[in-house]
Amino acid sequence: MANFNVSSCLERLRPYIIRTPLVEVEHLSAQTGKRIFLKIESLQKTRAFKFRGAMNFLLTMSGKEAESKVITASSGSHGLGLALSGKILGLECIVVMPKNASLVKQERAKGYGATVLLHGSCYDEAREQAELLSAQEGYVYVPSFNHPRIIEGQATILAEILADRPETDVVFAPVGGGGLVAGLLLAKEQLCSKVAIIGVEPNGAACMQASVDAGILSTLSSMHTIADGVAVRTPGELTFAIVHKHKPALHQVSDEDIRCAQKDLLSEMRVVVETAGAVAVAGMRTYDLPSSVKNIVCIVSGSNVDTAEIAQLLI
Repeated sequence: MANFNVSSCLERLRPYIIRTPLVEVEHLSAQTGKRIFLKIESLQKTRAFKFRGAMNFLLTMSGKEAESKVITASSGSHGLGLALSGKILGLECIVVMPKNASLVKQERAKGYGATVLLHGSCYDEAREQAELLSAQEGYVYVPSFNHPRIIEGQATILAEILADRPETDVVFAPVGGGGLVAGLLLAKEQLCSKVAIIGVEPNGAACMQASVDAGILSTLSSMHTIADGVAVRTPGELTFAIVHKHKPALHQVSDEDIRCAQKDLLSEMRVVVETAGAVAVAGMRTYDLPSSVKNIVCIVSGSNVDTAEIAQLLI
């Protein structure tokens, strides 16, 4: 990808982002006989990794773009990332969310000063509306995953992981539209690392796996998953091209796997995550890793969850 530079991007983002901790999960390490670490992006600003890509996009705008209103579509966390980035940089922001978007995510986006519009029943329908408004009103459309600057921002996560633990063998990452996994793959290549990247999708919303199986960008006819943050029918053209080229392992997990991982993170580590934030841990727990793998990192991608859901996990 032209002009991709994860090290330069990390320097650009450094004044704005939190360098999130890499923490060993001792009970999982004891259970597996391997060292299991969490990259806790739920402690990032806006409680999700998406802030990295959104801020990188805005920081690299120039000319008229840098003075325009920005608009995006999001099931939540990317919208929050863009809303806060816009607030920090003094840009007006509009976030189009599906009608079933989490109320806590809607209110937090408004709290950052964004205008929130509700449209459609899923992310893809919200995206179509955001793109339409962008064309009609002249707003700058900020994709949630399918853009080089977004992918570059997410890639900085791997740079931090490898700086903290260069001996990392495997990184598990959630996959929705593919921006995070694409960034990790490009960062791996640029940093000359041998780390294996494993993308994890809900089995009811595995759009990347469907596209890989078909050999072309594919759209799911339906989706069924509790992990709304990765509920995407069609991966990005760019993210799919990167995945298709680099061919990482892709793994699917059930809603039960995700809920169990979410509950385990809360009960054993007191780490609060949304369902999408537990996908990587669910993948690690159900993936058959070879004995040669000793050091594993799971990216905990976000914690934008309401208190009612947390209360249910404690029952």
